[in-house]
Amino acid sequence: MNNNDIKKLQEAYALRGVEIHQLHERVASLEDEITRLKEQLHLQQERLFGKKSEAANTNNTSALKPQKTTTVASHTRGIAKRGSRQFMTSQLPRYTMIHDLAEDKKNCSCCGHALHKIDEDKSEQLEIIPVQYCIIEHIRFKYGCRACDLVVMSPKSFAPLPKAIAGASLLTDVVLNKYQYHLPLYRQSKIMKNNHITISDKTLANWVMASGDALLKIYEAMWVILKHRYLQVDETPVKVLETNKNGYVWAYFAPNVGKGLVVFEFSLTREGSVANNRLKTFNGLLQTDGYAGYKSLRDRDGIIGFGCLSHARRKFSEVVKISGDNQGIAAEMIERMKPLYALEARLKEANAHHRTRKRLRQKSAKPILKNMHRWLILIKDKALPNSKLGKAIAYTLKQWPYLIAYLQHGMAEIDTNYIENKIRDIALGKKNWLFIGNEDCGKIHALWYTLIISAIINDLNPRVYIHYLLTKAHELRRKEIDPLTLLPDRIDFHELERFAFAQIEFGKKMLSSFNTS
Repeated sequence: MNNNDIKKLQEAYALRGVEIHQLHERVASLEDEITRLKEQLHLQQERLFGKKSEAANTNNTSALKPQKTTTVASHTRGIAKRGSRQFMTSQLPRYTMIHDLAEDKKNCSCCGHALHKIDEDKSEQLEIIPVQYCIIEHIRFKYGCRACDLVVMSPKSFAPLPKAIAGASLLTDVVLNKYQYHLPLYRQSKIMKNNHITISDKTLANWVMASGDALLKIYEAMWVILKHRYLQVDETPVKVLETNKNGYVWAYFAPNVGKGLVVFEFSLTREGSVANNRLKTFNGLLQTDGYAGYKSLRDRDGIIGFGCLSHARRKFSEVVKISGDNQGIAAEMIERMKPLYALEARLKEANAHHRTRKRLRQKSAKPILKNMHRWLILIKDKALPNSKLGKAIAYTLKQWPYLIAYLQHGMAEIDTNYIENKIRDIALGKKNWLFIGNEDCGKIHALWYTLIISAIINDLNPRVYIHYLLTKAHELRRKEIDPLTLLPDRIDFHELERFAFAQIEFGKKMLSSFNTS
């Protein structure tokens, strides 16, 4: 074997070494891809068939170190007895049914003397009176003067929709069935038909749109929330029938306006320009998730950006669910977060002031988060970058400055869970009505969700509130009433109570007339 042969063998050997190294890298890459695909498969199975709670069943004890107890001044509340029936019936109409003895039974069976009433036994039953559609005929008398031909007439009762037969109570029922109880209009049309009322779902849709237009000034007035110092923003996709693509409903929540106000906005895109345009005049505290479209907003002058710790926790919860490992890194991360949420629960229970929240967060939460950050830095290389765990760690570290910003501001929350829960109402609704027809429909959807959910947040009965607003539609059209006075946090609650009582009395009167006719 000459030198030339030896050189060729050496080159071939070196080439084989390179090929082997490339194959090892290829195997490692495929293993990573298999792991990633398995995680996606397990996660999809969890979403389809698993429990919906993001809480993981963790039994990890490595992070369960004794936590310093933080005492928050609070009030005590009574605990209801288990199993006791506590139905809230005080505001329901009441009807009395007398169960008396027959006249021939009112004599004593022993001596024949007349019986006299000594007491009465009372019991209650909760019943439902079937829906009763009716036509209210408005008759206005005209009066004339024989001397000068003057004609006068009683004032006209204005309908919410001047050219529609639907009254305010029927419109309220249609709107709430669709947006609060997620009942599609075609089903409502079928229910009406069972009650001998033939109204197509297209007509119902026109009523919903027209009613929304009648209250548009109230919706526009709701954007007064942009003048407040603290907002949370989130978004959810909805299918748009006209384009066969996703549109988006954006939620802007002001937790400290009244008991909270939320305004929804529909858009055909998820681009950050939507929130940027809406919030171009906003200055203050802005809390969002880690969606990249919010980054320019959170970093803008005049805005202090906050993240959502719940989004980070959810990513680790998904790892525990798909891996089934209750002792691993993801499970430990969840355990490390528990004291933070325990503190927030105590602060909420005590209705603590913003200054108190900041002080106790600095005292108790800050050390926990500091240790958590050190720990994440130490363990980040133990997870494959493209694995669910690797991505959860990377997301948390990237968002870290925003996630801990709440420590410095007692007004801010630890996460955006509250507004996310409200958005779930829309998510549930779209499962029933499936899609939004077009952009105009999307805007009306946003209006109705804004009014209904903000009413609920402020402890208003949505049926009473929406009904009352629709009776004010004529005044709104004529600019005879300030829409700001009709917002859920500003409306005269006693006026709403009087309106509700009047409707109950009117219902009794109608029911009585039905029974005697």
